[in-house]
Amino acid sequence: MKLRKATSDDTLQVAFIVAEALGDSVMERYVQSGSTIHPDDEKRMELLMQVAARTDTLYTWQHCTLAIADSGEVAGGLIAYPGDDYMARRDVTFALVKPLIHFDVERMDAEVGADEYYLDSLAVWPSFRGLGLGRVLMQHGIEQGRSMGRTTVLACAPDNTGAHRLYESLGFRDAGPLFIFGEDYIRMEIT
Repeated sequence: MKLRKATSDDTLQVAFIVAEALGDSVMERYVQSGSTIHPDDEKRMELLMQVAARTDTLYTWQHCTLAIADSGEVAGGLIAYPGDDYMARRDVTFALVKPLIHFDVERMDAEVGADEYYLDSLAVWPSFRGLGLGRVLMQHGIEQGRSMGRTTVLACAPDNTGAHRLYESLGFRDAGPLFIFGEDYIRMEIT
């Protein structure tokens, strides 16, 4: 397994990562159908690919690192970024994905501070799950934050105890509540 920065040709992969983070099973349906986007998912994926293709969004391909299997296929990915221009990018991103969201963006806390590094979205393709790839991608994100001299932060759903244990095992600690996407999350950080 090797890691590489995504390119502008990887917008489909970035869109899958974002869809997975939004709680959608597009990736699973794609795999089950023999690598075809289901007709019910076409509009959603087209929109997410447009967001990924831009350079002024949170979910731009420029913020993505992909894990590539020895076979050459994408095995997973992480979208992570510094918080310097978070609010401007958030405004653009959520204006574009408005048809997909069902929460009040204005009530949402900022996920990352200007001097922090945010691990936003992580996904592992179904055939590569259970192999520790999520941990590898998380460690890469932590190292990216450290190389910038920033505290690395993420949001954890309170009911996702497996993810919470993983984050703690990597050294993250709870840093208070975070209200995002219309729900309460746990803000976690590591220096």
